Amino acid sequence: MKKLQREKALALRRAMDREEREKLSSAICEKILALPELEGAKTVLSYLAAWDEVDLSYVNQALAAQGLRIAYPVCLEKGHMEAYIPDDKDAVEEGAYGIKAPVIARSRPIEPQDIDLVLVPCVAFDEERNRLGHGAGYYDRYLPRCPRAKFILAAFEVQRMDRLDCKVYDVKVDIIVTENAVLR
Repeated sequence: MKKLQREKALALRRAMDREEREKLSSAICEKILALPELEGAKTVLSYLAAWDEVDLSYVNQALAAQGLRIAYPVCLEKGHMEAYIPDDKDAVEEGAYGIKAPVIARSRPIEPQDIDLVLVPCVAFDEERNRLGHGAGYYDRYLPRCPRAKFILAAFEVQRMDRLDCKVYDVKVDIIVTENAVLR
């Protein structure tokens, strides 16, 4: 069932053209920046958009300009993920699965317990705050290691499903932000 849901959501997301994705990403970024959960945050684990995901570049730049530490995931072996803050804007390279990630040798590691907010990508989501990723389980293994962080999912409305086929190890998010809504 998960495979079918993943295929359907990816097809809908990929059907959007670049201009529409940029416009909707901008609306999602504005909603994220207005969240009260950002107040008092010092360290955020975000992501660098791959393929046709919600582009959070504007959020990442705005939060960094406010003095927040912005870390990004690095996918390592066997579903293991860690967070790093690049030393400069050029300390990013194509990593596992073709996803942009910090160059470890030119970045500082961040401990999961030091993260206040995690901005999470997805393939699909439902109203129960469940998310479906690409299937490798990186976020489902990493998020439980962030005991004080709020998990904020960024997604397009086309990625919304009636009900996802979730397992006990699938981690729910706290908030879902789309171009049309903030779901808590």
